Amino acid sequence: MLLGCQQLNQETTNTEETTPQYEELDALAFVTQSVINMREEPDFTAELGTQALMGTPVKLHHEGVNGYWDYVETPDGYKAWCNELSIRKINAQELMEWKHSKRVIVTAFFTFFLEEPADESQHVSDGCWGNIVQYIREEGDFTKVLMPSGKTAYVPTKDVTDFDQWVTNRKAVVPVDASETALDVARKEILNTALQFIGIPYLWGGTSMKGVDCSGLVKTVYYLNGYLLLRNCSQIYKTGIPIDVSQGLGNLQPADLVFFGEEATEEKPMRISHVAIYMGDGKIIHSSNIVRVNSLVEGEKDYFSRKPLRAVRIIGSQDTGCGVESIAASDVYKGS
Repeated sequence: MLLGCQQLNQETTNTEETTPQYEELDALAFVTQSVINMREEPDFTAELGTQALMGTPVKLHHEGVNGYWDYVETPDGYKAWCNELSIRKINAQELMEWKHSKRVIVTAFFTFFLEEPADESQHVSDGCWGNIVQYIREEGDFTKVLMPSGKTAYVPTKDVTDFDQWVTNRKAVVPVDASETALDVARKEILNTALQFIGIPYLWGGTSMKGVDCSGLVKTVYYLNGYLLLRNCSQIYKTGIPIDVSQGLGNLQPADLVFFGEEATEEKPMRISHVAIYMGDGKIIHSSNIVRVNSLVEGEKDYFSRKPLRAVRIIGSQDTGCGVESIAASDVYKGS
């Protein structure tokens, strides 16, 4: 059964908040490292809350706590602490110029930004899938770029692609009433991306090729296909288009999200604690110790014994008030 977005999870509150748009703020920053670790407290020993990728614009809330910790907010609304050396502070005008500049996005698993256009040149920084930098020009087999740190560097041209073209070409971003052919392509795009994470280790708070938790895998796979999701599974299940799984898996389509946890009782509310991407034929891909494939069908090899509690469809729910945004429509990444 496919429910309308307006029927979205009446037991929960609306996840959308009225917050200032990025262009209305001067307290902003760019993430300057390939992946930064954002912690729940301003201390290196504190719990890892999330990660952010190079080129991500973040809102800056507090600066210089405990010497060099800044409290920032990622585009998905997650607030946590990062080392001040991992971001570069900017104002609204600089963000606007960046959004209207020619940018490239890293499409290789991993790469290196170099001082000179040569493989043997000194590294400036590592890079990973999803990093965004500004384009300057191509030189032979390399592209010269302006990094979010303000440094210039060279990256192998084969490891990057034009950001605007990349956004336009996201085949997974289609309307809910798209043709079955287009929807099938969208589902396959999500699954093909997810399968490339097989074997990546589980990392609590991870949202990158360097390690992912369960919702980090989902968020990152959808980000790489043009979607912006909320950070945690307890938030994500309140978004998208709800799918009824009370009678089994028959209503699910590949790329739908399946959620696990503890059902509500008289003493306590339902608790969602795990999320997976449905692959079809009863199989899921998820981050559990490592990113792996399991089956929800009892008796099959690699049976995952937890019962699905909820499911949602992300494809087609973007930019419709369901708590899912496309990068193409985002005020964070695209020029207006």
